[in-house]
Amino acid sequence: MNPLLQITGSLRPLAFILMLLMATAALPIPDSLGDGSPGDEVLRKSSSNPDLEFAKHLHTTASDLKNKMCQTLNLCDDSNEALAENNLNLPNITERDGCLITGFNEEMCLLRIISGLQEFDTYLQYLEIEMKDNKFQYLRMGTVQLVHKLKPSIKKADAVPTLDPIASKNLLYELQSLKTWSKNVALRLILWHYTRFMEGTIRVVRFLHTRSIAA
Repeated sequence: MNPLLQITGSLRPLAFILMLLMATAALPIPDSLGDGSPGDEVLRKSSSNPDLEFAKHLHTTASDLKNKMCQTLNLCDDSNEALAENNLNLPNITERDGCLITGFNEEMCLLRIISGLQEFDTYLQYLEIEMKDNKFQYLRMGTVQLVHKLKPSIKKADAVPTLDPIASKNLLYELQSLKTWSKNVALRLILWHYTRFMEGTIRVVRFLHTRSIAA
């Protein structure tokens, strides 16, 4: 388990931030991203799903911020040099998390998604501090709200990990201690990994919704 996810921390969603997030136009997420996730094989349904739409808004916000970072600060995510320096232990979704169509495990997958979103909190806080852009605060608080939306889907509520505030504080200190080049790499990688994580989250939420209305 990630050391950030051990002791209960206090995370409070902000209503006005959610309103701002929902006002953002969503980028379309392709039904298939070619990695064998459940959404790749499931027939799309027209019924609306608030959790899915909210996750899309978060992905849109992150993608827009990543593009802006590339254009204004020349911090683009196509640098092999940057990818080689990925020592941040950023959350990701792997085959053993039960989120792929082969061996899909709803409880295990949702636990991984929720814990991963919680792990991103400190990294998003770091972006908020360094970039001095309110949209990073929207992204962070919206991610907290998505966690609250997904938690009721877990059958065993006590299995959901919680943030360790001491580990979070130490990680934030380490991130803020990075020198200029390493800081730029970290900023770029955090957003790159976040958008990829959200793509996986969107596919899983879409699949679960489609499966429920088809049952």
